[in-house]
Amino acid sequence: MSERGSAPEGRAAWLALAVIIGGTMMVALDTTIVNVALHPISIDLGAGTNVEWVVIAYLLAVCVSQPASGWMADRYGRKRVFMGSLVAFTLASLACGLAPSLTFLIAARIVQGLGGGALMPVGMAMVFGLFAKERHGRAIGAWGLAAMLAPAIGPTLGGWLVTVASWHWLFLVNVPIGVVTFAAGIRLLPETGERHHRPFDLLGLVLGSGGLSIAVLGLSEANSWGWRSATTLTCLVIGLLTLGAFVAHELHTAHPLIQLRIFNERTFRLAVAVMMLVSMGQFARLVFIPLQLESLRDKSALAVGILFLPAALVSAVGMSIGGRVVDRIGPRLPVLVGTTAFAVALFGFSRLALDTPLPLIAGILCIQGFGFGIVTPPLLVAGLSDLPPALTAQGTALRSLLTQVAGAIAVALLGAVITTSAGATPTPTEAQDAYNQAFLVATIGALLALLIATRMPRRPATHTIHDIEESLEENLALE
Repeated sequence: MSERGSAPEGRAAWLALAVIIGGTMMVALDTTIVNVALHPISIDLGAGTNVEWVVIAYLLAVCVSQPASGWMADRYGRKRVFMGSLVAFTLASLACGLAPSLTFLIAARIVQGLGGGALMPVGMAMVFGLFAKERHGRAIGAWGLAAMLAPAIGPTLGGWLVTVASWHWLFLVNVPIGVVTFAAGIRLLPETGERHHRPFDLLGLVLGSGGLSIAVLGLSEANSWGWRSATTLTCLVIGLLTLGAFVAHELHTAHPLIQLRIFNERTFRLAVAVMMLVSMGQFARLVFIPLQLESLRDKSALAVGILFLPAALVSAVGMSIGGRVVDRIGPRLPVLVGTTAFAVALFGFSRLALDTPLPLIAGILCIQGFGFGIVTPPLLVAGLSDLPPALTAQGTALRSLLTQVAGAIAVALLGAVITTSAGATPTPTEAQDAYNQAFLVATIGALLALLIATRMPRRPATHTIHDIEESLEENLALE
């Protein structure tokens, strides 16, 4: 049996969206704001090289919670899961800010990851339930401002907080945001979407979350352990084999945790492929541009963050344009324009030199920001808006999870390119060339995304995909 909440209209829908944006911004900001403070955290807590687990623990917790977020939203209601995740993330942020030791901080980061991992995809699913299909692009464009711009301003805010206060405030800043968002959510968030009382796929969760966590751990640590080390190879092999078992199980069980047959829908499949490739380039920019500027040019984290601000503003403009255009003419044109701009910018990053003027780098960042902004709403709408309502929550969870995986793959593989190209003791020029090689690889990925984008639908869909609904009817087995 399924139950369906009633969606608000007009002003009520936009007020509810504002609440979702508040929670989304808090979680999205946390993905990059902490990176600039790993060194001071290490010194303050005596963590040494183990401080990297502040980032890894969060990422692994996200890999555990996101596969189950679709089932939880369908079973208990999107509002309840969103609010519960918000509480968990806020309380964990408070614990992180008060952490007296590295062990305590890592434990709190795990809880943060469990809450944040569920909050993002469930919030996205709620956006689709709040608005009529013809307004999905504009609504997702507004939501995307928080989801995509918060990570862009994270280094700036993080560098400023560490400079004027301490690393503790990187986490404590979440607390008032969380409290205000929770209070507003109780009043303004409606229950949207369908409720399904299907059995929980525990084996699917163990196989999916376990395999993904092990594989991501291997990717995250491969450059430290060595790509040919027994530990790295063991993690990758076990992780991939477990994920293979997960896929086989999900395709043959009557009540899968994640309905993988969603990929039978061609537009969803193409949109996810493009989004993963674009996300890999985005993670490359967020990680490796600051690294080369700080390590090779001796720029401070605050200075680098300020350099990223114009790109964040341009990305906001791109988000607004992309959301409106996809509602009017469909996804293909804005995705082609966005991926083209994205590829041009990544190629520009592959041509940097030690004396490249900072204003020119800021200009390339703006081109990349505009491309990423204009491409994101169409990809989300094209990939999710046409799914049957019963699959929206699972679709958002799957899309969010694959974006995280794409980021982990990008950082690991491009990091390996840099390490291999630079050698053991590179000169600054050799190190710059190594970074350029990594961005050249990222450019190839962006060009592949552009090629796939040519296959996307030219016009917005005018009907739901009945063939997918029919093929999934037996597998959903809704009670």
